[in-house]
Amino acid sequence: MGADLAGAKLMERAILNEFSTMQIVVLSVGGMVLLALAGVLIARRAFPDLAQSRFAEVADGLRVVYELIFALILAFVIAAVLDTMSDAEGTVADEATQIAQLERVNDAFDDDDKLHLNDALHAYVHALVDHEWKAMKDGKESPAATAALEAVYVEYRDLDPKGAVQEESFSLALSKLDDVASERRARLNIAAADLPTMLRVLVGIGIVLLLILEYRPELSSGASLAFMGVLAAIVTSAYLLTLVLNYPFAGEISVSNDPLKRDRLASFWDRELRYQPADGDQRVALKPSDLQGSWNSSAFGTLVMRCYERGDTPMQDAPKGRGRCADDDDWYGVYRYHDGVVTGRLAGGMFRGLWREQPATIDDGKSALDGAARDARPQVANRGAFAWRAVRREGETLIVGCWIYGSDASSDPEMRHQVHPGWDLEPLGTRERPVPEPRDLADRFRFLRFRSAPRVPRTPQPVYDCAHRAS
Repeated sequence: MGADLAGAKLMERAILNEFSTMQIVVLSVGGMVLLALAGVLIARRAFPDLAQSRFAEVADGLRVVYELIFALILAFVIAAVLDTMSDAEGTVADEATQIAQLERVNDAFDDDDKLHLNDALHAYVHALVDHEWKAMKDGKESPAATAALEAVYVEYRDLDPKGAVQEESFSLALSKLDDVASERRARLNIAAADLPTMLRVLVGIGIVLLLILEYRPELSSGASLAFMGVLAAIVTSAYLLTLVLNYPFAGEISVSNDPLKRDRLASFWDRELRYQPADGDQRVALKPSDLQGSWNSSAFGTLVMRCYERGDTPMQDAPKGRGRCADDDDWYGVYRYHDGVVTGRLAGGMFRGLWREQPATIDDGKSALDGAARDARPQVANRGAFAWRAVRREGETLIVGCWIYGSDASSDPEMRHQVHPGWDLEPLGTRERPVPEPRDLADRFRFLRFRSAPRVPRTPQPVYDCAHRAS
């Protein structure tokens, strides 16, 4: 019996995963309606005098009590599966929040340590979305996600915090990491859970008994068929709702992994979240008035761009005021992601320049290796070239960007000459009501952190088509 029930549950998951919700509704509801109509025709042919028998009298006596009991049972089951779906959505949101907070805590550590920690989190989040969400359709966990989580623990285990701030952040990070593991376990438990067998049996038997008791032999043939067909459609739809919601990670109506791609975690999905053309979008020339100010990138965080007279530098000279930037100005920008900086110039309606982040060098391939193996890994410069172009959408200017390692596509040692999409920017505020520059980014223009900024290129960089291929 237990094996039969387990097989039935696997079959239910398989049906939800293989067929669309509309197909399941049409087949299930339509099939039950046809069975009910066939039952009416058989009953009227086999028992033509049923209306004059005591069936109607007995059925009338049982109908009211049974309808109440069945309604209570069905309502309880629907409430249970709705709670399960709500719990699943809340658990995924909490898990994503814990991972995002853990990534934020990593900012307290040294650049090299922060890079390795975030790389491990990046791999874990991708394992969840790319592998575990598929495994949970069948109520299982992903070995790839388990291994990725273990790798995150290894990175924190090997961390050597320095100073009181890092010590406190290290303790907080370990606590957050344990919370991440707990939320994952809660999510997997929900994915593998099922309604109690007794409830499933009661609802199934209850539908059959309800249809029998609700049969009205005193009605005409057409009225009886219409009544029983509508009733079969209603009760089957209600039962189907419990089936669909009983498995919150299976089928089309399932819990989304979108929370794992938002907020701080958006930086792990620069390719997936890149600009997607929409109807009405217009490619326009990028103007100085479009570029100046504060921007937000889902992949790289907040960015502030300032223009300077040709040859001026942020450490020695004041930037131009709003609305005074020219086509031949030098531009500098700072963003929070790994203390990044950009420099460049406008040319031909595009902005082309160089970017640099901390640490100054990174492991070739960004592989998470341990000990001596990591120390022996070749190092490459954590800088390269990029390009931005402008798109006009509903009266607002968006900046669409791409980037590479190295100064041109032929010197991309890490990603095999690959152009990376996803450095897309949306304005903070409007041209008439600009948002003030964030204090921490404004301070980086004033102090000596710009010693690590790359030189503004005096010759045009290779032009990149930000439809994501080099030209």
